[in-house]
Amino acid sequence: MNVLVVGDVHGCYHTFKKLIEEHWNPDVEFLIQVGDLINKGKRSGKTYLLAKDLEERYPHLVFFLKGNHEVRFIDLHKYPGKDKVIDKCKADFLKRDINLKAALKWFQDRPLKWENPNILITHAGISKYSKDPFGAKARRGVLHNRGALKNIGKLQVHGHLMQSTGQPVHKKDSNSWCIDTAAWTGKFLTGIRLTYGGEFLETVQVPTAEKDR
Repeated sequence: MNVLVVGDVHGCYHTFKKLIEEHWNPDVEFLIQVGDLINKGKRSGKTYLLAKDLEERYPHLVFFLKGNHEVRFIDLHKYPGKDKVIDKCKADFLKRDINLKAALKWFQDRPLKWENPNILITHAGISKYSKDPFGAKARRGVLHNRGALKNIGKLQVHGHLMQSTGQPVHKKDSNSWCIDTAAWTGKFLTGIRLTYGGEFLETVQVPTAEKDR
């Protein structure tokens, strides 16, 4: 099985749906999304529902990881006015009659990584300097890291660091790909296709849909 890894979606429902429909083949590959599925974009609720639907239709093939924006939603949804981005996201969920308690549990249950012997996929990557890379509040952990990555002897794929050029970036020294290409700002949603052994096959990109801008 190949692996299709998709970057930060941030509520760009139409863009994400198009990428899935045009570029993912569940007969031959896993689908892993690096977290930050929600917030910032216009349609976080519909994006969440699509993710749930994919997970239910393709069990054991689809994996949605936890990003810092899922954690932000979990932590701040009870405090209206403290975070305007969360307030807007929550309003979109309520507008679509989404059960917030169920959504919060789904976000809480997201794993921090997808891994095989050749590939590690997280939201923000393993820092060179982290002593607790999987700590939920660790500043240099896989939810929040913004520094240089460690070469861990296998390919790393992550998002979190928005690439203003709209293009994914491979760093040879850490053997890592960053695939957050700023979909919510009107650029691209990016995925990379890999073999199960971690060999790069191709980049797939979808321009941000007009309805998501």
